[in-house]
Amino acid sequence: MIRELLFMLSGQPGALFVKKDNGQFEMCSAIADVGLCQSEKEIIKPLLKIGSNVAFLNEFAEDRKMNSLYLEVIKQSIAKCVTEFQEELLVIEVEILEGSSMLGVTGIHSKIMPHTLLLEYLKELVDAIKLQEPNCLLMDTIQHYRDHCGVSKIIATFQQIYNVCLKVLHKQLVSWLLFGKLLDPYNEFFIHLDGSKNFVINGEKIPNCLSVSLAQQVLFVGESVVALSEAQDLSEEDWEFMGKLRKIPFENIVEIIRQCRDQMARRLWNLVTEKDRLNRSLNMILNTFLMKKGDIFAYFIHQTESILDGQFTPVQLVANQFALQQRLMNSLKKYLEEEEAEIERLSVNIMPDVQGQGWERVFLEYKTEWPLGVLIFTPDTMQTYNKIFRLLLNLRRIQLNLNGLWKNLVVLDKPVLELRWNLQHVLIHLSQYIQIDVIEVQKSIMDRQIDQCQDFDKFRSAHANFLVVIAAQTFLHVPAMQACFKDLIHLALKFCGFFANDRKEGLMLLVAELNLEFERLMQLLFSLLNGMYQQSSGTTMEPIAQLLLRLDFNYYLTEGLQAKSNRTIGEI
Repeated sequence: MIRELLFMLSGQPGALFVKKDNGQFEMCSAIADVGLCQSEKEIIKPLLKIGSNVAFLNEFAEDRKMNSLYLEVIKQSIAKCVTEFQEELLVIEVEILEGSSMLGVTGIHSKIMPHTLLLEYLKELVDAIKLQEPNCLLMDTIQHYRDHCGVSKIIATFQQIYNVCLKVLHKQLVSWLLFGKLLDPYNEFFIHLDGSKNFVINGEKIPNCLSVSLAQQVLFVGESVVALSEAQDLSEEDWEFMGKLRKIPFENIVEIIRQCRDQMARRLWNLVTEKDRLNRSLNMILNTFLMKKGDIFAYFIHQTESILDGQFTPVQLVANQFALQQRLMNSLKKYLEEEEAEIERLSVNIMPDVQGQGWERVFLEYKTEWPLGVLIFTPDTMQTYNKIFRLLLNLRRIQLNLNGLWKNLVVLDKPVLELRWNLQHVLIHLSQYIQIDVIEVQKSIMDRQIDQCQDFDKFRSAHANFLVVIAAQTFLHVPAMQACFKDLIHLALKFCGFFANDRKEGLMLLVAELNLEFERLMQLLFSLLNGMYQQSSGTTMEPIAQLLLRLDFNYYLTEGLQAKSNRTIGEI
């Protein structure tokens, strides 16, 4: 009977102790009533719980269906704990067989009970783990049980399990930080490749031992290593640093990340500032995408008006793109003081999958010097720059068209001149707001930050903030505002287009219709701006207030709209 009891405690059923469908052991009553007294039965009851827990933990440790680096080391640790307990049972059995100890049920109970709490905690841990998706967050679950136990032996056991998981995380971090490789066959790491083949952070998988800022530093270092490795630009100094880094104990994950981040930030900063690469790229983008050099695109617009005004067939698209590129090169070489090699990095194209005129489909492509195109001027970043470019290009185009109407309007009636002036007032001040109050201000802020740092990651953050603020203050992500700008531009085009055809009949009727549409759009624009102003606070209020001030200085437009409304009511 004693051997049956020891066998059950090791997690194996027998004749006396059988395993039920729910995984719990129970005594076979027919045999127990013959061989055991009532007191022994009561003593055995808590031992049944131990045997059930050991069987449960054995089943978990022997499961071969778990595809997880973290679960694998957790299983190994739990198997080690179970093995140690089974070795204790073996010692008891040997003592009994050798006759050195006359242990009965009570004696076995007294020797085994100290293990009860540990086995119970391990079972609870496994139950919790089974409810989770296997990834590096399993470390947080282990940490929770470790910190809420209070028993030193159990704390030490959980710390050992936590450490083996930490070693897995350490290997994943080292593989990523030093070689730019994701050691992640089962998608458990907090960095992964998205559908666009970009490395991104999954915030839900960041373990408690790492902060969000540390995770971002890990992403930055790995991306940088990938970029450098692709160009085979790792120096002997880099490899020497990697060797030193490997010697840091795995527990010091934060120190490993910090040293990698500092090393890579200095390395990349030296690389991008070498031969003035960074300044050349920034100046090129500022002069073209953000249209600081307005003369370039005034000439370009004049040269390409006939091309971009129409719709394109697939055949015409190829021919027109070639013509646009030639005209862009002519404009850049005429007005931009840059080396020809730098100018030729820029090209103009037309989006084939977008409907509408060429003005709504045109975009610039800039082949920046490596590694700026990989780490700073990414496709998403350049897409944002192109949205700003198209808005500025259309505003510039309308200004030129309105300015060119003065010869045709000198002898016309006041309503026509007034509409032209109002359109010019709004569109010019909108353009000035974007160029002066937004782009120039944010550029000066970014320049100050760059002057104060010798760190690539800090520059990248400064540039990202520069672009985010510009996108926000030009309302790129506010569809109602973009639709309002688009409608204003189309209204102005319609007005200019009437005179381009030398038509005079129906002029006053058209002007009356356009005036009504202009008043509606301005009321909508002011309503949107006032609504955003009331919902904003602090520094976010300033640009909105500045735009309202430019558009409606001394209540020029709002009082004019109100006066027109009063006259209309009076006429009715």
